[in-house]
Amino acid sequence: MDLKFLKHSRGILGSIIFVGLLVFPALVSAATGDIQVHEKHQTIEGFGASVAWYEGWLTNHPNRSEIYDFIFCDLGLDILRLRNNWRYNSNNFAPDFAKIVDQSKELSDHKVKILISSWSPPADLKSNNSTEKGGTLIKEDGQFAYAAFADYWAESLDAFEGIGITADYISIQNEPGFTADWESCVLKEKESADYAGYDKALDAVYNRLQVLEAPPKILGPEVLGIGYNLMQNYAKYYNHDQLYGYAHHLYHGGDSNSPDAFNTAMRAIAKSFSDKPIFQTEYDQGGWFQTAWIMHNALVTEGVSGYCYWNLIWPGNALVNIENPWSSGSWTTPEGYILTEAYYAFRQYSKYIYPGWQRVGATVDDTNLRISAYTNTGGDSLVVVVLNVSTSAETDLALSTGDFVTAGGLLMRTTETEFGEEVGNYTNSPFNLPARSITTLVLTGETKPSSVKEEVTPAGFVLLQNYPNPFNPATTINYTLPVRSHVQLSVYNVMGQEVAQLINEVQNAGNHNVSFEAADLQSGVYLCKIQAGDYTNTVKMLLVK
Repeated sequence: MDLKFLKHSRGILGSIIFVGLLVFPALVSAATGDIQVHEKHQTIEGFGASVAWYEGWLTNHPNRSEIYDFIFCDLGLDILRLRNNWRYNSNNFAPDFAKIVDQSKELSDHKVKILISSWSPPADLKSNNSTEKGGTLIKEDGQFAYAAFADYWAESLDAFEGIGITADYISIQNEPGFTADWESCVLKEKESADYAGYDKALDAVYNRLQVLEAPPKILGPEVLGIGYNLMQNYAKYYNHDQLYGYAHHLYHGGDSNSPDAFNTAMRAIAKSFSDKPIFQTEYDQGGWFQTAWIMHNALVTEGVSGYCYWNLIWPGNALVNIENPWSSGSWTTPEGYILTEAYYAFRQYSKYIYPGWQRVGATVDDTNLRISAYTNTGGDSLVVVVLNVSTSAETDLALSTGDFVTAGGLLMRTTETEFGEEVGNYTNSPFNLPARSITTLVLTGETKPSSVKEEVTPAGFVLLQNYPNPFNPATTINYTLPVRSHVQLSVYNVMGQEVAQLINEVQNAGNHNVSFEAADLQSGVYLCKIQAGDYTNTVKMLLVK
């Protein structure tokens, strides 16, 4: 355990009850869990957090190398969410962002993806001539300046590239329906006389970025929360084909102190937005245990592929709480930073589950337990995360890993008194789950072929619209097979002539994707056709050079 965290004053949960001179062991219940590795759910994009303000506190901190190690090595961060502040401070707009990204490239054992979100475009593109206090896009000749907004995005991405930052994802407007006192810009679900529309802004930015050799993936609409049908209301108007994934925050989605209060809204999101990856891109409410509980619900009930905590490093409810480097004489700790309780709760997921892994089936017969499981593509690693949400009862859990044959593993735990500690080897025997605990099993082994019909989520054959579309010169085609099938996937021109055969083989059930390179083809409409068993479908693709 990291000694820096001992500065927190924490209560102690005992497992022994003392009455006078007599000692009675606390009651321990027994539970049974089961992992179904052939029941496939969403593919994980990663776990992230935001560095949107106070970035200079990190880059100028005298102990920054230690903090970088914690963020990129120990926490295992997968996604860095940055603020698009291009043209706010001339050309010296984000040198600290660049330094942080450089450290991620040097220290992380895998690529850290970059999500760039916009809180507001520059003041000269705003109706109130200010980046703050809401406003909307300016009007030019009586029309909202969507083209200028799109040009701004293209220019900003080029500027980020110039300092070594390549965006993997972008969100064109953070919380588009919210008027904040700080940086904000209101884009309503649909254009009105007074407000620009998110749908038209998205259309302009998407089309403007297609000229790029490798345009970033667009996430949206990144609304304030999932209450009040906000996601569904925005979705009525924008072109879903222009988004790689759906993004939202959670601020009015439930009760931060009662994580299961989010479940109704999460189920509605899962039902309405199952065709693309879902990202929760900002939230930090509730205590450390609620953080893990809400993460579980987001992953299992909603099926998110990406989960981002709000505040990574600056003062407040952060994962790593950094003190002002220019006031070291008045630091409250010798090191000038603290790994917070939320850090260790978040770490139970982020350190051990990698991008590209899939969530698989997991069940448990105790209502106090929450369980989820994840496997890598090779099938030789399995991570199981179990929460005991009881405030008083500890439990022994006997776990069956089914078709995953375990060679060995470790148990990592966070409680009121343990902070991401290794608490033993996994030996296929019952292991203890203290009250209000988060336990992660990190297992190695192998996956046996399924002895039963494979289950895939979602059910049914699906051919999705290619992304990006329009494209130049490459695009990705995604499809789902509910059962093992012979697949023919081909591309035709409008004359019906086959120009490419992408797949002609038997493939297992699951989610699949293939890249189509069209560098040698002329601009125009092409048809992608799939035939799998008795299922056939076609989507139109537009190549623009």
